[in-house]
Amino acid sequence: MKGIFIIEDEIVVAKDIECILSAEEQFKVIDIATSYEIARRKLRMVKPDLILCDINLKGPRTGIDLMGEVMQQYNIPFIFITAYSDVETLEKAGRLKPHNYITKPFNEKQLISSVKIALLASDNTEVSTPTDRELSVIKLLAKGLSSKQIAEILSISSSTVETHRKNLIAKYGINKTAELICLATAKGWVNYQE
Repeated sequence: MKGIFIIEDEIVVAKDIECILSAEEQFKVIDIATSYEIARRKLRMVKPDLILCDINLKGPRTGIDLMGEVMQQYNIPFIFITAYSDVETLEKAGRLKPHNYITKPFNEKQLISSVKIALLASDNTEVSTPTDRELSVIKLLAKGLSSKQIAEILSISSSTVETHRKNLIAKYGINKTAELICLATAKGWVNYQE
């Protein structure tokens, strides 16, 4: 079971996140902090597998400030959760390379998928590398190609491409092709500069 630490200044939102994650057997919310200071104090006592952190916390310090410290001191993967998606906020958050960035309001599936991907991407022992053929399919999916187009390029049938896609989704415990591409990007299997 993976331990998750929630840092969110709106307790109603934090409890909602806790409720969603607690419904999943593989997740356990190990603590909630409602401010920068409380989070820093609790991080000395808890060792989560993942942190979900709001960017705008009450007070002068932000979630971005806090996750910068976490990266230096603890090396714990994190996901930013925020109502802000403006370019400046995205750039500041992006410099820290979070495992994901969820904008409020979010739905249950988005949250669970993001958490699963972040945990898979940060835990090398649990994720097997795709086979060469699977990797070829993933790379072409990441380019936005359809199953028919991929089949033509790889000289296989469309149904074989669909089988690979379904098997990959099952193999990594995710729900959609987009999540597969996110995981592949996080793991470095797909490089958009190729």
